Amino acid sequence: MQWISDLYVYLNDNIQIQWASKLILVFIFLFALLLIPIILSLVLPFFKNILKGKSKVYLYAFSTGFFIILSIFGFLKESLEVSSFQGEKNGYSSTQTYLTNIGLVAGGTLTGIIFSFVLKFAISFQLNKKLMSSKKLSIFIHQHEHSDHVHTHSHSDFMNNKDDKLSLVEDTLKEKVEGKLKLIALLLLLTHRIPEGLLIGYSLNQHIPVDGVIYSQNSALTTAYFLSLIFHLIPEETIFYLRLRESGLSPWKALFVSFIGLFLFLPFMLIGIYVGDFINSFLKSFIYAGISGVFLFTSLVEFFPEFYHEIFNKKKWLITLIFLFMGVIFAVIILSFHTHSHGI
Repeated sequence: MQWISDLYVYLNDNIQIQWASKLILVFIFLFALLLIPIILSLVLPFFKNILKGKSKVYLYAFSTGFFIILSIFGFLKESLEVSSFQGEKNGYSSTQTYLTNIGLVAGGTLTGIIFSFVLKFAISFQLNKKLMSSKKLSIFIHQHEHSDHVHTHSHSDFMNNKDDKLSLVEDTLKEKVEGKLKLIALLLLLTHRIPEGLLIGYSLNQHIPVDGVIYSQNSALTTAYFLSLIFHLIPEETIFYLRLRESGLSPWKALFVSFIGLFLFLPFMLIGIYVGDFINSFLKSFIYAGISGVFLFTSLVEFFPEFYHEIFNKKKWLITLIFLFMGVIFAVIILSFHTHSHGI
């Protein structure tokens, strides 16, 4: 992307302050990256039917296929290529390279999955703990202690029978917990923007001339990769907005939070462009694998159950499968834009 180098040279010639030129470069690149996702975010509040039955099921099916492919054939493949190339560059034997790949790629993926598990179940535990201490639930279930005997019982209150009582408790639980648990997927989606922002900032720094020499040939930030970044944010932003709405936010509050989520790239792009030289190839490989693990967990644990638990007739199931594989194909098309460079 020669335009990045040319733009930086133009900015620095006029400003004559290197750190300020880098700052403006980050803002311009971020604007170009987020323009389409921002427009999409502005349009989404007007599509109220996106939260209803069929549309929601098909969107989750599409997103599941999309993120599984992006995880395995995008970030995981990139992790393996970076690790393998660096091992070859360091003169490693085949055995050493394989062991390095296992440590970085498998280790990074496992780290991402464990992180996702911890985040999910830590939040779930806190919600359940808060729920059981809720005064609303104390109407239904509470404990009495008599010396060394603890007796738990339920008061039917105004419920006519056992089924009414169980139904009301179930509805109360669902209302209080389900919406909040939707936020877990959002947190997982946001976490990948942290390392991705670091790597983008680092790649921008490689396009900046040092003593008149540009090292952009070592950067993976090509025009094709830039387009893939934009395209992958489209379904990501759509599902992000949907989860916010399902968690109980109004359309415009969801829009505001979506904007904040998009601009999470900014601070880490700044870190990457100013101090990104500490990110060596092995660390990049581990980061890519970690992102892959988070995406894989999000796809299988958060998105897949959203349509798998639906009651389908034959036609609806067929359409759901079509959307699932549309997500797969769309991800493959996006990844086809990427031509690999071993610098990142």
